[in-house]
Amino acid sequence: MSHFLYTIIIYPLYALIECIFSLFSKITGNTGISVIGVSIGVTLFCLPLYAVAEKLQEAERKKQKSMQPMLERIKASFTGDERYMMTTAYYKECRYNPVMALRSIFGLLIQIPFFIAAYTFLSHLPSLKGASFLFIKDMGAQDALFKIGSFPVNVLPIAMTLINIVSGIIYTKGLMLKDKLQVFVTALVFLVILYPSPAGLVLYWTMNNVFSMVKNIFYKLKNPLKVFWICTCVGAVLSAVYILFVFSSKMQYKVVFLLGAVLIIFLPQVVKAVQKLLDGTLSCIVENARVRHTLYLVSCGVLFLLSGTVIPSSLIASSPAEFAGIGEHANPLYFIGNTGLQAAGIFLFWAPCVYFLFGKKVQTVLAFVMTAFVYCALANSYIFMLSYGDVSSSLSFLNATDFKVISFLSLVNVFVLIALFCALPFFIKLRNAKVLISLSSIFALALGAVSIANIFSISKAYSEYKKAGNAQISASIEPIFHLSKNHQNVVLFMFDRAQSQYIDEMFNEDPSLYEKYSGFVFYNNVVSFNGHTLQGAPGLYGGYEYTPLEMNRRSDVPLVKKNNEALLMLPRIFTEQKGFSAAITDPSWGNYAGFCDLSFISPFPKINGYQTIGRYSALWKKEHWTEGGIGDDGKILERNLLFFSFFRQSPIALRQMLYKKGTYWSSDSESGNVKIVLDNYSALDYLKRLTSISDTENGSYVCMVNELTHENLLLQAPDYIPVKKVTNKGTSKYKENLDYHTQIAALKMLGSWLDFLKENGIYDNTRIVIVSDHGCNGYEDDIEPDAELDSQIAGGKYEGRGHYHPLLLFKDFNASGKLIEDDTFMTNTDTPSLLLKGLVENPVNPFTGKIVPLDTHALKKDGVIISISDRHQPAMNGKYKFNIPYSHWWKVKDNIFKASSWSRPTEKEIQQ
Repeated sequence: MSHFLYTIIIYPLYALIECIFSLFSKITGNTGISVIGVSIGVTLFCLPLYAVAEKLQEAERKKQKSMQPMLERIKASFTGDERYMMTTAYYKECRYNPVMALRSIFGLLIQIPFFIAAYTFLSHLPSLKGASFLFIKDMGAQDALFKIGSFPVNVLPIAMTLINIVSGIIYTKGLMLKDKLQVFVTALVFLVILYPSPAGLVLYWTMNNVFSMVKNIFYKLKNPLKVFWICTCVGAVLSAVYILFVFSSKMQYKVVFLLGAVLIIFLPQVVKAVQKLLDGTLSCIVENARVRHTLYLVSCGVLFLLSGTVIPSSLIASSPAEFAGIGEHANPLYFIGNTGLQAAGIFLFWAPCVYFLFGKKVQTVLAFVMTAFVYCALANSYIFMLSYGDVSSSLSFLNATDFKVISFLSLVNVFVLIALFCALPFFIKLRNAKVLISLSSIFALALGAVSIANIFSISKAYSEYKKAGNAQISASIEPIFHLSKNHQNVVLFMFDRAQSQYIDEMFNEDPSLYEKYSGFVFYNNVVSFNGHTLQGAPGLYGGYEYTPLEMNRRSDVPLVKKNNEALLMLPRIFTEQKGFSAAITDPSWGNYAGFCDLSFISPFPKINGYQTIGRYSALWKKEHWTEGGIGDDGKILERNLLFFSFFRQSPIALRQMLYKKGTYWSSDSESGNVKIVLDNYSALDYLKRLTSISDTENGSYVCMVNELTHENLLLQAPDYIPVKKVTNKGTSKYKENLDYHTQIAALKMLGSWLDFLKENGIYDNTRIVIVSDHGCNGYEDDIEPDAELDSQIAGGKYEGRGHYHPLLLFKDFNASGKLIEDDTFMTNTDTPSLLLKGLVENPVNPFTGKIVPLDTHALKKDGVIISISDRHQPAMNGKYKFNIPYSHWWKVKDNIFKASSWSRPTEKEIQQ
């Protein structure tokens, strides 16, 4: 029963608070400000409810005041049963029921569920632990600013109480003593309850009291609504300026925020238009309570069925075995029941509660909006539901997805939704809303029937699943890398953001790596041409024609085309000039898409493109986490299934925003990070199964991109595997460094694959490069300290020259022996030359017709010019050139570790 009541009453508010926190966290990146943002969001959301509460309280005060003289006379003249009978009779005469006295505490009653939701959320929020804000050292613990003896003095709860008392004094001015006592007693109760609570929770409630005090001050003004609107407009404009010109995000996010700001500014005009609509087209339901209530409640029922049962059950019914045995719940029907309860809390409890608090005009607006939501949701769910590919049990799409945010179909979608909104008022007037009620009822019955059919289908499939001994259906792994036993193979591994500084420590911690990486040369003195993939990776794939400076010099060719050329240059050379087969995976910024877009490969049928990142996560978890692990899919599914329903019901243009890389705006950043780590870890762990070895007619070129080294997560040493609780961090001096954990994990799994090549006799006829696009944003011990130089190179955000220090390991054919460290000055753009040398005589770039140099020493003799630009997204640059100011070009020569090797190039050297 407690779970039922919590899910119905508290969970909808919990979900609202979580989404607000996640939004502010994304915008500000500051935990403390995000907590304050939650307080702002909740306060704004509750303002209409507080307005209703204020009216009810005022009505109660007036009634009590008007009855007070007679009640005093009755009290003075009668006692016992006579007093009771006279008082009851007087109440009847005044049409008053003692239960109405609850109106005086309605404002407090509103706060209770929000308090419980906020308490539940903030008390268990992982990101509060260890986070500091202003004078608060740890928002996950008591602020304990100082102590008296052994007693911690928490300043925040005391400040909260003082603010609450001041607010109460303002609010209760001129009111009766009992009203004042209610406010002051409430303040003391919250002091007792919250005194030992985490500082983050107390900060939230303190800010609530601050905003409550501001609200009370507004109530004392002559025209509070107008003043509030002006203040809100100022806040909206300032926020819009920050979002548009300072905050780094995708344009669709900025557009949505800008539309919200515009709506606030033009709110008076909107209110006038709504009032005109109520007096005209919608007047037929303003005066017809029965039709109005029925229309609203039936719409709530339809949205409940669609969100809580139909979409979740349809998803699970598509593959019940995939959702069986997840977490603590073997039967997938549990997740449908849980999501149904969550949806019931929103649409069957809170929506009607809010509706019946208001008068007939507001009810009419709510009935119209809810009806419009029904038909828009149905249209989006069934007419404009695109195919996004397979979905994992954690509700992430297995294939990187093009959400078509800006496309012809998304524009048609918006046009249809606008047309629906505009047509509904006139249809209501024409048919008096009764036809809409009938149509919505038919939809409700149909959705109910679909839900029942899906539930029966799932139940039947689950029974068969149990009879089969819980045999789990999972995606099979087919080899995508086909290496040759009798011909040469060339393999390129691009490990995003892998760092050279960890290599020595990795091999010292695990000496077996020396044998695994026999024949490799470790180039340590290496520089990258940028600190981000967008500008740092093209040269790695395509050589010196694709450094940022050279790409800018080809100003007549779009950047996206040049990037695609770089990705395809080596596979085209090997297939067209050497006769090899070629396979590439997860191309870096292919087609400048934010997902794994392989379409640019299709004109070249000899080149095979694959996605490996995220493709094997679900299978890996099922094979390795039989008793559960981190990133528990059961808990993720419980939380995300309702949000997946909202995703289905939303317009095409908003789906990428709602999806948010598979997190659906969850505040559990650890689960999101775990997901990304597993998406990449699983691909590397399955390398042997992804590789086939046989006699072939020609050699093979393979390029695999993996981003495990870009992430940070503690893993279980000595094998560095993902587990629920890490008990062994290893023996390295970097054992507390989360980057080190993911990078040694990548090197270990790749080392196992190298052993696999040796076991199959193809290690000697395989040439391998392991390289990264850039280093990490931080200092390195081996780099000569120079704070002034680093501050100039920082580019406004990143510190240290380590950001431009990538990993570079190379093994040639028939190479053997212990790992050799070579201090020759290199760049990661030497990769194509290392791979081609001795295989292709005078290799030609098929896109430009230029010779790819096999000896690059002359190109580096006078140093190389790199970009420190922080414009790491395609939208941040021009169509044909990277937006790089003069101050963001640097020259590096001979030794990247010496400060004197870094200098400013001349304007002539960077002439574009």
